[in-house]
Amino acid sequence: MPTTTDLPARLGGRPVVAADAHQPWPQITDDDRRALDRVLTRGVLAGPNAPELRALEEEYAELVGVRHCVFTGSGTSSLHAALAAVGVRAGDEVVVPAFTFVASGFAAVHQGADVVFCDVDPRTYNLDATALEACITERTAAIMAVHVHGQPADMDEILAVAARHGVPVVEDNAQAHGIRYRGRVAGGLGAASGASINVSKNLSGGEGGLFTTDDDDGALVARRMVLYGEDVRPGEIRPYWSHGVGYNYRGQELVAAFARSQLPRLQEFNARAMANAAILDAGLRDLPGIRPPFVHSDREASYWRYATQLDPEAIGYDGDVRDLRDTVMHALSDEGVEVNIWQPQPVPAQPAFRRRPHTVWHPRNEAEPLSEWHRETFPAASRICDSTMNLGAVFAPLYVQRAELMESYVEAVHKVFAHLDQLLELPVDPQPRNIA
Repeated sequence: MPTTTDLPARLGGRPVVAADAHQPWPQITDDDRRALDRVLTRGVLAGPNAPELRALEEEYAELVGVRHCVFTGSGTSSLHAALAAVGVRAGDEVVVPAFTFVASGFAAVHQGADVVFCDVDPRTYNLDATALEACITERTAAIMAVHVHGQPADMDEILAVAARHGVPVVEDNAQAHGIRYRGRVAGGLGAASGASINVSKNLSGGEGGLFTTDDDDGALVARRMVLYGEDVRPGEIRPYWSHGVGYNYRGQELVAAFARSQLPRLQEFNARAMANAAILDAGLRDLPGIRPPFVHSDREASYWRYATQLDPEAIGYDGDVRDLRDTVMHALSDEGVEVNIWQPQPVPAQPAFRRRPHTVWHPRNEAEPLSEWHRETFPAASRICDSTMNLGAVFAPLYVQRAELMESYVEAVHKVFAHLDQLLELPVDPQPRNIA
């Protein structure tokens, strides 16, 4: 570890991390290029029964351990399909964690449901099973458990609460592809699941989504919804007969081919991320003022984000934790560390969820007053938004980085904290902030 004589780059020292040290993401190989070329050579570029699409569905269902997978155009559409599959209707309520991406809540809105936000566990950032019961009403039609940063939520505890009220649980598995929870694979733990394969995810297709379920009727709901309410079976003439409203949520054949090519390497990516996280854990665990991610011993994590939480009390800092966070982030960035924040405020703070009814933005809505939002209603989510920062980035995640880079990250963090008093005297441009 560096001594206190090693100046941070922000104070005139040399950066720890070399400019070319990061490996890009997604990792694109000759096999990936050949997979795309097969599609172009075959000439089948679209269709609900296109060969790459159907093969991806079968292979991903096998990975998760369920009977059904439906490939969609985005993670949001797969979540929408999951809520429809479990029977959510207009006017129902869906419980969603307050710390997540807006798509988790938007999926409920797309189905005409009202979103009820629940606070999260301050250690894992996942839905707080102990706070869940108070959020359930006679209108609750589903609970959405989001596996934040790739660590599965407390599914057994959440499912137990849900069972007492006869409410299905839907997984938002966008960040935990192939990750195990008590021996089972995420995406097959609830009644249905939606998952993104956006470019940032540990299973990347560029864009796209994967709906999974073990329920035959739920799969039929999703498959019809992805088309135009139709049943379009392989080898049969298209009937043009819509059983219900469909959304044209189909996934694309080239995306399916790329995701299929990435899929055999998924466990390698997950293992690399876990090994890199272990290096960061060991190097930061005993450093006052910063806490590595907490992961339960009975489950894995993909470390889609390696989210550290700043602890101002441990270093005697009595100012705004956001000022501390911004100072540390700027200093680490100058050291060459990829550092970022994911959510600057809980989702219920955002205007989209403070307007009634929830609707697409239009200039005429801008003057309408927003409903009140109080951070005290979601204390854990609010503190997480204020005090966390992530090591690694969307296009340089832990999945493909070398161990030496992680050791450099540890060195950079120690160097910054060794000179924190001096760094706090320097002005910084503030990061996006939690709205009071």
